[in-house]
Amino acid sequence: MISRRNYFTITIVMFIVFFLFQFSNVALESWNHYEENSYIVDTSELPNSSDAYHVGSDKNEEGFVNALREMVVYVGEEGEAVEEIVSLWAAYTKRNIMVYPSLEEYEEAKEKDDTAAPALIAVNSAAVDWKTDDGCNLLTGYVQSGIPLMFCNLPEISVMKETKQLQELLGIEMIRAEEMAVENIHLHKGFLLGGEVIYSAEGMEEGLAFDMPWYVLSSETEIYMNGIPKKRTIGNEVIEDGELPAILWRKDSETAPVFVVNGSYMSDVAGLGILSAISAEKNPYELYPVVNAQNMIYVNFPGLADENEDILMERYSQTLEGMFQNVIWPDVVAVRRESGASLSCMLAPQFDYEDSAYPDALQFERYMKLLNEQRAETGLSGTRLSDTPVEKKLAKDYEFMQEALPTYQFTSFYVDDMTEEEIGNALQEELLTSVRTIVENCNDDKEVIGYLSEYITRQSALIDGLDDSRRHDFRIRCLETALGYNSIMADMSRVAYPDQDGIDWVDASNTLRQNIQDYRIGKYGFDETTVSECDERIRSFLAMDYRQRREFNSIYLEINDTGSPVWFVLRTDRESIKSMEGGSWKRLEQDVYLLTIEEKNAVITMKPVQ
Repeated sequence: MISRRNYFTITIVMFIVFFLFQFSNVALESWNHYEENSYIVDTSELPNSSDAYHVGSDKNEEGFVNALREMVVYVGEEGEAVEEIVSLWAAYTKRNIMVYPSLEEYEEAKEKDDTAAPALIAVNSAAVDWKTDDGCNLLTGYVQSGIPLMFCNLPEISVMKETKQLQELLGIEMIRAEEMAVENIHLHKGFLLGGEVIYSAEGMEEGLAFDMPWYVLSSETEIYMNGIPKKRTIGNEVIEDGELPAILWRKDSETAPVFVVNGSYMSDVAGLGILSAISAEKNPYELYPVVNAQNMIYVNFPGLADENEDILMERYSQTLEGMFQNVIWPDVVAVRRESGASLSCMLAPQFDYEDSAYPDALQFERYMKLLNEQRAETGLSGTRLSDTPVEKKLAKDYEFMQEALPTYQFTSFYVDDMTEEEIGNALQEELLTSVRTIVENCNDDKEVIGYLSEYITRQSALIDGLDDSRRHDFRIRCLETALGYNSIMADMSRVAYPDQDGIDWVDASNTLRQNIQDYRIGKYGFDETTVSECDERIRSFLAMDYRQRREFNSIYLEINDTGSPVWFVLRTDRESIKSMEGGSWKRLEQDVYLLTIEEKNAVITMKPVQ
């Protein structure tokens, strides 16, 4: 039997527990300002397109002049794919670049302008006349004078076979086959961020070519990436590692290195990472700015209209509302907690604007509270599955928002497959007047980050996280190396409106978890951000200018005032950071560090690795 005293004590304890439980919920409700977007700012106070560094600008307010910048020379036609990549890389790293259609025109310019030698000459082989010895003689002369050379691609195999001087310049000892199909491609450790990896032809890694001329290199070369044939023997002869088909390599000499790309890799955005890696290889150390942002974006989530009921009941035995609420939302929260990733959700009030299903205001309010508790950003999706014009879709969304949450303003907008004209028209609509960044689909666009207009930035997703994205690994490594940027998108319209062979959410969720783990979203590598946080970092990255020098063991870095922290990657050759003033640092991997610069001047003191 319980005594009166114990009964009274138990009652008091239960009352206290009940009160605390109720109070915590009341407090959580009162502190949850879901009706306000915390990312709303006056865009005129942020860096905009006019503040971004442009190649060729004479100086900025801090007086950083062209003469203090590294100069890159590109030999090839202006406007071609390779030139666009090299120029974009120069702009991102705050270098200058001069473009010449041919070696002869570069020689003429040199005679008229007696300036310092460039830090790198990048050559498109199509711009060189290989029928004479003049091209090879000029290129060899640049290397002998101490200028590093980069072949962005190679001439036809027939030219390579006939031009022995070119083979010698490139470090090619033998052409074993005009074309070779390899089973795997080996990316060696230390070139791109992320370490060593072997890509399989069976998985058809996107962006990699598994057919190539087979060049065997001399002992004066270092191979960064090579093919691996299915058979490692020719007759009774075993093919040594150094004799495998070379794809990316460096030929060393006493005066300057020659870097070679065997393939069309420099025509794609992956070329940005190759250039950053090459620059790190040719210098005792490499310090360059990065965005430092990783995004996890759920587009078309949450969906608020109970659509496509028959298909979803057949596939999942639930309505769209039930599936998003009972199955997908718990998974979204679990993934966030496991990875530490920040969430951005691009809301889809409706998918099909021609049916009779309408968005639920109560569901919207519920999700806004839940998302705010997870510190997630809520943007708007531009997806529409019918032929509804963009203007009509946004008018209906505006009508719904005025009824459900009239005070909320969107700062981000997912444009899906809209044309440039449609995007421009959409951003004029009342619902989107506060938007400052747009999110684009996964594509091969060379400018994955940049400005859409004076005040609005654009950022592209790199992979669809619901697909097995290992085939995009090389491209992602290149962009993380060059920009410190990654963006995984999960398009939930594929779940809401699955096609006949559509994805199953359980499988898709497991794939998403694997992709997040593989590409270091959240707990590893660069910082996790929402879309609008990433927008601020893109603006600072593009507006930032700097200069740096080294004296003995100290690297001195000076930046212009962007109004916010900026980030750099420091790559060293068997050195580590001893101390740092003006910011902080963390180690990303061996000989690679991420620096956060918080003051105008920073000093990084180095020490040898024991």
